[in-house]
Formats: sequence, C-alpha cells, structure tokens
Amino acid sequence: MPDQTMKVVDGIKEGILDVTAHANALTSDAAGADDFLMPNDGKTVLVVVCTAASSSAIAFTSVANKWGRTETLSVTPTISKTSIIGPFPPRLWNNALGQLVFDPAGAGFASEYYLALRVE
Repeated sequence: MPDQTMKVVDGIKEGILDVTAHANALTSDAAGADDFLMPNDGKTVLVVVCTAASSSAIAFTSVANKWGRTETLSVTPTISKTSIIGPFPPRLWNNALGQLVFDPAGAGFASEYYLALRVE
C-alpha cells in the first residue's frame, strides 16, 4: 500500500467521543509496509487507540535541525488503551513538506487506530 497522508482534526470543546469511528481515523495497517505522513504544525498530537490485545511499536523519523541534532522516538502504545503522543517540534520532526513521518512495526493491526489531533 502507498504512504498514508493523515487529515488533521481540530480539537473541539465537546471532544471526540469515539476515535475508532471518526471519519479521519486510520487503522495502523492502512499503510502496509509504507509510512504514515501526519501534517505537523507543532500543535498536533497522535492519538492511538488499541481496541484489542495487540499493539505495534511506532518508529518516528527524525529530521536533523539546523545544527545537525536529531531526536529519536519509538513507542509501543498500551494494549487495550488510548495513548496520546506528541506534540512534535517541527524543526526536529518535519520533512520538507511539513509532515511527521512514522511507521508501525510490521504491517500494523486493524484493531489499532490513529488520529491526528491539533490541540491549541
């Protein structure tokens, strides 16, 4: 499958009550062996919901800042829980198109959901 570009959802006062049913949620197996691309303005977090007894380690691709420094981040969301990862400083994480690039281990799971959420 090709890279999956995520749509960013703005946080709202009423909240998002069911991430798994949200129109912009993607399952972690949606990209297959390719990457997820999340537009990132520094106020965006990745919401991960694991609905079953399985989860994928997520590796984030860092970008060298103007001094050549990079960050490393690999997390494994908690099984049968909701995780919120980020925000991500753009100077350390964004590719040339202003996107955060990440990839779940293996091919991901249909029972694990990703949602890009902007929190201002």
